[in-house]
Amino acid sequence: MIEPRSLERIALERLPELQVASGLFRATARIEGVEDETEPATALQAGIVVLLGLLRAEEAETDQPFSTGALRTRILGDLSGTGVTAGELGLALWAESRAGGEAIGEIDGLIRRATVGGLEKVPTEQIAWLASGLAETAVLTGDPSTGLINEVKGELKNRLGPGGLAKDVHARRLGSAVPVTGQFHLLHALVQLVRAGEDELRGPADQLAGALLALQREDGAWPGLIDPVRSEAAVVYPVLAVTQVAVAPIALRAAAELGLGDFESAINTGMDWANGGNALGLDLIHEADARIDRGILPKRKPGALERGISSAARRIRGQAFEPDAKQLIIDPAASSEDLGWVLEAWSGR
Repeated sequence: MIEPRSLERIALERLPELQVASGLFRATARIEGVEDETEPATALQAGIVVLLGLLRAEEAETDQPFSTGALRTRILGDLSGTGVTAGELGLALWAESRAGGEAIGEIDGLIRRATVGGLEKVPTEQIAWLASGLAETAVLTGDPSTGLINEVKGELKNRLGPGGLAKDVHARRLGSAVPVTGQFHLLHALVQLVRAGEDELRGPADQLAGALLALQREDGAWPGLIDPVRSEAAVVYPVLAVTQVAVAPIALRAAAELGLGDFESAINTGMDWANGGNALGLDLIHEADARIDRGILPKRKPGALERGISSAARRIRGQAFEPDAKQLIIDPAASSEDLGWVLEAWSGR
């Protein structure tokens, strides 16, 4: 398995070319099917995730080429703009709790205004980020902000199903299918809330961790889309490298530190998938080129076939369609947001 310091170095060497003139970072291009079509990633979101990772690197006393102060100032200036999502505000609160906390009150006010209409229409991944931000702030300040945490906690509990996985709010092409990455963000959020004193969430966190562990495939991959009702894969590919090498390790390591189990083998197997243990037998992590590929996805098929093949197979077979390896390709695109999560996962490890 590749060393954590190598992953950290790849992220820090690749990120400068992804920074844009505003000081933020290029918004991640969406991969159809596993990333939200209604809430596309933005440069602001990418910038906040990168800031989180850079602050983690600074905590580990790692030299890095950016001014986190300048990036933080730019982010804080953009948070009051139109179109900023609850998830972006949650990520910003999380980063601010790590950056000193002087702007926590300002961000908290923005969150309260953004969520005044409730959380029912907020995607689960975004609520997870909001929960993580609130939990980190509560630990830092000793103030649990009870009303808002209770509201977030209640919404999360409403979405968790009997199998441990969480439904989402957006109707997708595959019905109830949701991206698996959001479930890992949710697991991390539940763990952080438990650490902040919400011990009643220990059981749901334990159940979610077990459900995610059961979804891991023999080759170490977590399927791109899952069915939270049936607790099984809905669509296997695309599989994103960031899930394998960063988001899953962040969540599973946090769960292990809370005493919910030993997930080291699952983390290592997931990493091995990106190191050539996948269906293509190819490395997605390139140390010499300081590059991490975005993932493995199906080759595009024309028209109705492309739109319908996975959903039709799901309905007829009752299980996720297993494409031939010859129908899979690597997406070599670089993602600043993915690299931010890599820093969060591995800096100082």
